[in-house]
Amino acid sequence: MTKHLLLIFICLITFTAWSQESLETGKQKQLVYRCDFNNKASLEDWVMEGPGIAKIRKGRLELYSRYHKKVNRKMRKGELVFEEGTDKWYQYYVDGLASKAEPELYPTYKTGKTFRGGHLVYWNKTITPKNYVIEFDFQSLVPYPLHMILFSATGQQGEHVFDPSLNARCGVAAQYTKGDIYNYRISFLAPKPGTANLRKCPGRRLVTKGEDFSIQNLRGKHHIKVIKWQDQIEFRIDNKLVFQYKDVENDAPLGAGQTAIRLMVPARGFYDNYQIYELKD
Repeated sequence: MTKHLLLIFICLITFTAWSQESLETGKQKQLVYRCDFNNKASLEDWVMEGPGIAKIRKGRLELYSRYHKKVNRKMRKGELVFEEGTDKWYQYYVDGLASKAEPELYPTYKTGKTFRGGHLVYWNKTITPKNYVIEFDFQSLVPYPLHMILFSATGQQGEHVFDPSLNARCGVAAQYTKGDIYNYRISFLAPKPGTANLRKCPGRRLVTKGEDFSIQNLRGKHHIKVIKWQDQIEFRIDNKLVFQYKDVENDAPLGAGQTAIRLMVPARGFYDNYQIYELKD
């Protein structure tokens, strides 16, 4: 009896989360930017940071690190793992690759004495309005993490992320989480924790999380949506509500800014139909 009641309770919670009214309900949506990645000219709207590869394949954007293929082969064999803290941590292997392939940039890939390089951040040049929707189609090509979406990104004085006064960046996480830019960041396709996490930066503060529906089909196609309305953020995967969050941090909620896609070395995926809309009352 107790097990049946627990199951019913879980089902009710799940139904409520999936059916909760969206922040965009009753709002006007006006298209700001759209990219269907049908030709190479689409890439002119984007800027790569880190050793990333971006190319058009069959009408979609394919993204991965230059070190991905070698790491992926070894991960499939069980020779490398994603988790830090073991002698099989994939970053030890990437460290050796990067020291030979990029000797001039290699020192910038370290945080203290630890190698943290090889990842990529792919910025869109469009500056969003204060209230907006970002949505796109996504498909992972491998069952390994981690994909992220950055948004409302600016310099600490509201600068464009490419402002020359800001520190140089090369895909190392600390440059985006503890550096001189503000941004929200959502991670997804994370099989081990099973959650999609929202962090606020600088500070890498985990402010909320929810069920990562993308891991239910690791290589399937998914529709990703981020809704930013005033001091609230909503995240949906395949129209299922992952979380809604009201920014109650001590610093002010973030507003207009830029968006980016971030991948860690083991990850590889397709992105398509990237759209940004302004939301209005």
